[in-house]
Amino acid sequence: MNVMKFTGKAAAICFAAGIAAAALSACGDKKTEEPAQNAAADQTQTQSQTQGLEMQDLDMKPASEAEILEVLAFLPDPVATVYGEPIARKEIIDELVSQEVPLEIYKSIGEERLRQAMSKQIEDMVKDQIMLKQAEKAGFKPSPEFVAKEMKEEFAELPKEEQEEIEEALKDRGLTIETHMKETSENPEIQKKAALSKFVHTEFLDKAKKNVSDEDVKKLYDENIEGFKKPEGVTVAHILIQLDEEKEATDAEAADKEAKAKIDAIYDELLKDPASFDKLAQEKSDCPSGKRDNGKLPAFDKDGTLLDGGGAMDQTFASAAFGIEKAGQITKPVKTQFGYHIIKLIEKTPEEVTPIEKVKDKLTEYLAAEKAQADLNKMLDDEIAKNAKINDFAPAKEAPAETK
Repeated sequence: MNVMKFTGKAAAICFAAGIAAAALSACGDKKTEEPAQNAAADQTQTQSQTQGLEMQDLDMKPASEAEILEVLAFLPDPVATVYGEPIARKEIIDELVSQEVPLEIYKSIGEERLRQAMSKQIEDMVKDQIMLKQAEKAGFKPSPEFVAKEMKEEFAELPKEEQEEIEEALKDRGLTIETHMKETSENPEIQKKAALSKFVHTEFLDKAKKNVSDEDVKKLYDENIEGFKKPEGVTVAHILIQLDEEKEATDAEAADKEAKAKIDAIYDELLKDPASFDKLAQEKSDCPSGKRDNGKLPAFDKDGTLLDGGGAMDQTFASAAFGIEKAGQITKPVKTQFGYHIIKLIEKTPEEVTPIEKVKDKLTEYLAAEKAQADLNKMLDDEIAKNAKINDFAPAKEAPAETK
């Protein structure tokens, strides 16, 4: 059992209602966007959709309880005993029935892999029972009252703005914070998760955190110093002139010539009046960053990688930007896959190392989580050895002998 399953606050399970952070993007549409597109994510999404369609096309019916029982005939009953209480085979069968997996899928997996999957599932069920028992002994018994108390405490700790966002989101669903808390607190699964979360935090994470010394943190910091280095970076603004797509499709040379003439005219204006960059970016740049922020883009390093993550700049663009020596200077027109740019340097930042003081809390949490995980695993192993028994499976069916 992974401690990270239970490291969040109990009520956070209930309030995880999808307040998404805005994606950082230099420009708006596909052609003008400087950060690289995430092709891998698109491919994964397409594969997922394709697999879903394939399952629909097969139109297979979910396996019945009797069919699953026949496929899993090797399971003993009970499958295990924890603190003298049996875990019935039917608990596993009922869970599998609820998942509505077609019988053909079970058969295609094969008995050996099914045995491995069931062994893992039974082990997890045993550990869940041990965790619940230990949580109750420590005073964290699953109940509606426990969840409601945790939710109220966490909600009260949130900033006023976040409280209002949650209340507004619930209002759109026809709920109030009170009705949401009541409905959530009555969910047995959330009751268990909340109790386990509080138990692991109190009995493992909080205790482990007290045993993390400054020497431990310094050692981890020194061993991973490369990860705390921030490379040299630049912040620039640009003016972009794209090639006319329709004209480019029929006469690429003419489209390029037209865009080049436009960017050259802007460059001539800037040579006469360098202070007009912001105005020209707003009026003439084909990148949304022009109107949004006078052409300013996120900071990036020599490889074009955004310093705050989220993508990368075109390498030709990045190289030209790093070639500017002083803030306020501009480049001659630069051509990239997006069109023609004039780039102005706003700021260069030297390579720096994040001081340990800024990451001390995170490093402490990391070390505490490692220690808590080890302590939790030891507790589970000890309790399984003393108070649990996982029953052996029936022998595998022998393959029929070949006939000559």
